[in-house]
Amino acid sequence: MKKNIRLTVLFILIITLLLSACQTKKANPQARESGSNYIEYPDYELIEEDMMMDMAYGAENSVAAYSKAVPVSENNGSASTQTRMIQKSANIQIQVMDPLDAAEKLITLTEQMGGFVVSSTSSQEYYSGDIYLPRANLTIRVPSERLIETLEFIENLTSDASKYVSNKRVYGVDITSDYVDTSSRLTSLEKTRDKLYEILDTAENAEEALDVYNRISGVESDIEVLKGQIKYMEESVALSSIDVTINSIRPAPISTVSKWSLGDVFKDAFESLLDACKSVIEFLIYFVIVIVPIIILIAIPVVIIILVIRKVIRNKNKSKVNVQKNDDTLVDVKRE
Repeated sequence: MKKNIRLTVLFILIITLLLSACQTKKANPQARESGSNYIEYPDYELIEEDMMMDMAYGAENSVAAYSKAVPVSENNGSASTQTRMIQKSANIQIQVMDPLDAAEKLITLTEQMGGFVVSSTSSQEYYSGDIYLPRANLTIRVPSERLIETLEFIENLTSDASKYVSNKRVYGVDITSDYVDTSSRLTSLEKTRDKLYEILDTAENAEEALDVYNRISGVESDIEVLKGQIKYMEESVALSSIDVTINSIRPAPISTVSKWSLGDVFKDAFESLLDACKSVIEFLIYFVIVIVPIIILIAIPVVIIILVIRKVIRNKNKSKVNVQKNDDTLVDVKRE
């Protein structure tokens, strides 16, 4: 009996996994082949069209709509019409007169929309001289249906959007395939769990019940993981992420025309002369105090060596002369 129960449990698990794979493949075959699709939005109008398509499916709010977007038929295991799940994101860089004030306004708007601030930092950027310009960086999440409104609000923080808005980019990632796969796996695991509970009710002894219960615990753990993944995907679709960089408008350089004056020219020339004389005097002082002693310290040993060499050479020459004279004397004596 114990062996039969284990074989039954194993058979149910295998059948469930096979059904899950078939459901996933039938649910969205194109998505299975291509995976998550990256979508670039070159302009806001395309985002509006995308949102209108989502609204055509009756999506009253993002989380509720997407959480109901993957109904699986109990009869044939195929998925019905699936609302696309797009994780929309954007980044934008603007220039304003007061970045910190603009950041505060954006934070207030985000909270009023029901979003939240992921991160907010402020710093200073070096401009010239002792001038530092403030800047702010924010990452916010707002409801996806209000993404366009938020981006337009950010652009309106500047005095001229065409001039002071740069690096504007909106993009999305289609996670419909991942969502369908995860939902199918969750459905299959829930069915497996229900079957295991039925087997648990028919267990004849404590050992068999414990074995089935351990399998149920593993399936329950996998179910919780999948539920967490589904919740994360629904929230990531419901809330769009925006990275915002707010820089200061750089002040225009002030051009000044210097006035020419003959007195100033004479003054500059006289100051240059004084500087030249000062440099010459400083050089002479350093030469006398530093260079001359060094030259003397080097010259003394050299002179001594030269004198010693000359003295040795003279002594040798004198010895040769004396020898020559002695030889000449001996020759004269012999002749006589």
